[in-house]
Amino acid sequence: MRLIALLFSLCTLALGSSAQIFNALGIQTGINYGEAVIDKTFTSNGTNYKYATDEADVAVNWGVFARFKVTKFIFQPGLLASNYNTRMRLSSPEFDSIFTLKQNRFDIPLLLGYAPTKSTRVLLGPVYTRMLENKVQTNEFLYDEFRTIFNGGSWALQMGFGFDMGRLAIDCKYETSLGKLTDSVTIKGYQANFDQRQNTVQVSLGYDFIK
Repeated sequence: MRLIALLFSLCTLALGSSAQIFNALGIQTGINYGEAVIDKTFTSNGTNYKYATDEADVAVNWGVFARFKVTKFIFQPGLLASNYNTRMRLSSPEFDSIFTLKQNRFDIPLLLGYAPTKSTRVLLGPVYTRMLENKVQTNEFLYDEFRTIFNGGSWALQMGFGFDMGRLAIDCKYETSLGKLTDSVTIKGYQANFDQRQNTVQVSLGYDFIK
């Protein structure tokens, strides 16, 4: 009986320690305000073209997050499905075409942080992005005349802050790319090499199941 009581006490202590470290687990959703940074001028078959970002757009993200806390230090991983919509403009003396680049992707943030109080935190860390699908929507010209070769994955850096209101977790972050989203674009048979990166502001609302 004493052995059983001792084992029970050790298990209770271990679970209590784990619960203190395992600080949060939940689902979250939010919005991305992202802009692909493009400004390229080139000449093809004697015609001058300009390929640039027209404006950024707002899209939705959703997924799961966890948070581990030791004293005031935090590790917050997550898995998010994200949609990014960015309006682009391709123009020449002959035409001016606006199209929308739609990207569906998985983001895996691996954020480290510090909690100055029990309900607030500052966050910083890398994010791995894996592209799932890229679509170009336009009625102005054929898709075969425009093709962007996207990389399968890239890295970015996120920084920001968050706070809790009971079971609700609110995070506000800024993301800047560390790697290229694409190496080149082919327009009207011309391949232009450039470095396309995407800067994003992300605001998310989470619900913690274990508080």
